[in-house]
Amino acid sequence: MARGFKVVSMALGFTLVLALASWPPAGAGTSSPAPAEMATDPDEEDGRQGRSYQDSALFIAGLSNPEGSLREYEENQVWRRYSRLLQQSWEAFLKRQGHAMKSWAAQELGEVHTDTVFYPFSGPDLVHLHRLFPRARTYLMIALEPVGELPDFAALNLGGFFARLHHSLGDVLHLSFFMTKKMAASLGRQEMKGVLPILLFFLAREQAEVLEVRHWVMKPDGSVEEYPASFPGKREGGIQGVRIVFTEPGSDDKRTLYYFQFNLSNPSWEKNRHFVDFLQSFGPFTTFTKAASYLMFHSHFDGIRRFILEHSRCVLQSDSGIPLKYFD
Repeated sequence: MARGFKVVSMALGFTLVLALASWPPAGAGTSSPAPAEMATDPDEEDGRQGRSYQDSALFIAGLSNPEGSLREYEENQVWRRYSRLLQQSWEAFLKRQGHAMKSWAAQELGEVHTDTVFYPFSGPDLVHLHRLFPRARTYLMIALEPVGELPDFAALNLGGFFARLHHSLGDVLHLSFFMTKKMAASLGRQEMKGVLPILLFFLAREQAEVLEVRHWVMKPDGSVEEYPASFPGKREGGIQGVRIVFTEPGSDDKRTLYYFQFNLSNPSWEKNRHFVDFLQSFGPFTTFTKAASYLMFHSHFDGIRRFILEHSRCVLQSDSGIPLKYFD
């Protein structure tokens, strides 16, 4: 291994490991990903959609928005009941661990460079990522769950949608992680076809303002196309993802969240080198893993393990991430 690491902190069930060598090496630059081919102009998209992404995020999060385009749906008793339940769950989450996590991160991670944070095996767990690394400008999340769609509330069964969403959120708000099998049972249904509503939920609850939501597809030749979140056509023939642009309270600086549906086992990793190169273009980055099911203890996930060790400035992980023996 080219670089050594040093364990510097263990708390809240996480281990923080910093690279001993400077990174990147002197004289080395970092490349930016090539811009994606835009399928539609953003202004045209917003005009057709008829409501802002922020309105959708607030509605999904159970937060009232009297001036928003979805205000009429807030009169629905299903939404009102859901809003009350989620407010109770969110307040309990903050009291139990959310506030403590943010305080710990401010104290222990304040000097850690976190311009880009890479979160493999993430599921839709944006809340822990954002609370631990609130200053990051780019978030990269990778998991097996499908991306899904921006809900069309006019055509949606609200009762079924909010029941599925509440069911999906229960584990992360009470246990601090998503259970893969339980998540799979909730997603892929007619009411909620993927993780996008959950990502929007967390952004709204974290007081972010959502500016853009675009479906992202990497073709087999490595080219990237993006489509408006409301794009009606099927997005096939490549690696599926979503790119969300948002701002934080009190700031106009744009942040970007990427979520990719991708299998991180060795066969998929080796087959899709164009995607690996794309991820590498964001490096060096901070890597975060939690509830990774000890997958990187095994040889059939050594590709992603090596990638993390070679391209990370530091690694924050629970004990289910990379065995400490690899941080030499």
